[in-house]
Amino acid sequence: MVAGYTHKAMNETSETCIQKCDYNNIDMNSLLSPIGGIDRFVKKGDRVLLKVNLLSPSDPSKGVTTHPAVVAAVADAVIKAGGKPYIGDSPSGPFTKRALEKTYVRSGLKKVAGDMSIELNYDTGITKVPVPNGNKLKKTSICNYVLSADKIIALPKIKTHDFMIMTLATKIMFGAVPGLTKAKYHSMFPKKESFAEMLLDVLSVATPDLFVMDGVVGMEGNGPQNGKPVKLGVMLASDNALAMDIAVCKMLGIEPATIPTLKRAKIRGMWPSDVKYPLLRPDNVEIKGFKLPSTARRKTKLSPLPTEKCIACSKCEEICPRGAVKVIKGRAKVNYSLCIRCYCCHEVCPVNAIRLVSKKELVKTQHPLFDH
Repeated sequence: MVAGYTHKAMNETSETCIQKCDYNNIDMNSLLSPIGGIDRFVKKGDRVLLKVNLLSPSDPSKGVTTHPAVVAAVADAVIKAGGKPYIGDSPSGPFTKRALEKTYVRSGLKKVAGDMSIELNYDTGITKVPVPNGNKLKKTSICNYVLSADKIIALPKIKTHDFMIMTLATKIMFGAVPGLTKAKYHSMFPKKESFAEMLLDVLSVATPDLFVMDGVVGMEGNGPQNGKPVKLGVMLASDNALAMDIAVCKMLGIEPATIPTLKRAKIRGMWPSDVKYPLLRPDNVEIKGFKLPSTARRKTKLSPLPTEKCIACSKCEEICPRGAVKVIKGRAKVNYSLCIRCYCCHEVCPVNAIRLVSKKELVKTQHPLFDH
């Protein structure tokens, strides 16, 4: 029962709570209290989706997925409010029960669910829904695990992203789109601007009631899979994805309008006129030297180059929206005449075997499938 996204108007103010903490000291009550507490968002009997970030099966220490301690803290708050939490996401690759199980186990969420008697989603059904105010999408497939929720609490993570620069609250609901449909959208919208518009379209029909961001350990560099974990020591909460993302950008010293989703959202009139900070301000938790992905520093797109680390797992071939990647004789190869530089292959590689290089560097390698 997902409602349309009725974002606040430009002349309205939003609030974002920022709190210093670590994974052993998460105080959800003090974090949520300034915006009405958990009771504002969850009523007795509500079936509450905890929409986590589960890009791929990964140990929590790597900073790829929402940390289980954050999930447990939010779940506990929901239970105390009388709600019934369940955990769900659609990771990269095929949306199957087997893939979900592997991801839940590796991310530590299988244990959290067992310890707290919380449901893990294994429903891989999907439903086509209209996008009434879409700029790029008129309809889209949304996973049933999202549509069956009474309330949605999104738990994004502070991470870099090779294509979108940062993956924050405005991108978290891309996980409402089933597995390989995400790759299809990369093919349909190969430019950053159009892809960002698509993400905002998805957010408009799959809109969380509350966002609680895991910023205790984030990721910098070439995320969202192969960047470097970085200690940030914060948690954030807001009912507005854009207010939250603006706060994160200010905290990290990033101009918000350089992030494609935030830039397009500003053009669409979705930014709040002001963001209030009832707890800490971004400058109270300023992080200096945060490293953006290499793609953010170049005017021309980099190209994915498989290296000798390749284990021929075929995940890159499976995810490529244009069929540009093939595993040949035990090594991934890229047909650059088909490649759209969406970096899906880099994103899902489990062993960081794909480098992002300039055209000049690519020529030097004399790659057999490079299209001059």
